[in-house]
Amino acid sequence: MRWCQVAAPIAVLLILTRGASAQFATPIHGHYPPGQTGLRGAAAPDPGWSLTDFNRLFSNLDTRNQEGDTVEAVNQAKYANIAMIGWTSDYQVFGMNFGSLVGIPFATGNLNPDNPTDSSMGLGDIIVTPISLTASAPTFDYQFQFSVWTPSGKFQPGGSDNRGSGFWSVIYTAGVVWYPGGDRKAWSLSGVARIEQNFDQAYTGITPGDNFDIDWGLARMVEVGNRNVDIGVSGFGTWQITRQSAGPNTSPYRYFGAGPEISVPIAGRFAARVRAQWEFGARNVVQGNNIWIILNARL
Repeated sequence: MRWCQVAAPIAVLLILTRGASAQFATPIHGHYPPGQTGLRGAAAPDPGWSLTDFNRLFSNLDTRNQEGDTVEAVNQAKYANIAMIGWTSDYQVFGMNFGSLVGIPFATGNLNPDNPTDSSMGLGDIIVTPISLTASAPTFDYQFQFSVWTPSGKFQPGGSDNRGSGFWSVIYTAGVVWYPGGDRKAWSLSGVARIEQNFDQAYTGITPGDNFDIDWGLARMVEVGNRNVDIGVSGFGTWQITRQSAGPNTSPYRYFGAGPEISVPIAGRFAARVRAQWEFGARNVVQGNNIWIILNARL
């Protein structure tokens, strides 16, 4: 579905800053929650406005060390809501349609799992994508984006009600979705890659390491009644590609996730998407699971 491009980098969302325990500290996590893109993540949208509401229910289950062994049970359940508005124009740059997006996240609880005492809803870090370029070819769609993640959410070292990360980031994104044979109502294979460049964190003197994320999806569209339903599997891989500058643990983290996904048009300009992803292969990070419920409207 062409609307799901909004869920691209931009779309971006809540900051998933994964944290530390007193016994074992994990590196500071980047802003982007890997796996947000899903099926047809780089699909080119039609010109106009769109509104996407991301609902993410996620767990922080246990902290994994550099060997992948569990060093502490965390056992937290959290929720985040991200309102994303996107605009795509007829104006072209290098043969691609120009657009912009902004995402405003709210989340429950301290996103660092070291202190879960506060469970109120609070503003997270807002993401702005001033440059989004999308285009279509006979057998594929593709995109390039530049995004800025702001430290707008509350952040204080050790705070129980943190919703922000305390640092700025810029994200460089490239993505493609391939339709074998050129039939957009059949199979699709997508991949969206991002490099997140992180800057100094407030109050701590730490510069988090940069990270590389890739979201992917394999799907088949089928007709159910009079609706074209997209069914498949989506997942992600994320790696910290540079070490953070200081802290008790500067060894890079990595982890992966995968699971089923379905996208269903509701009526007219509305559509819904549900995605579940189980995390695995975690190193130096808190491992958990994710459920995404995404509603989209073409305005």
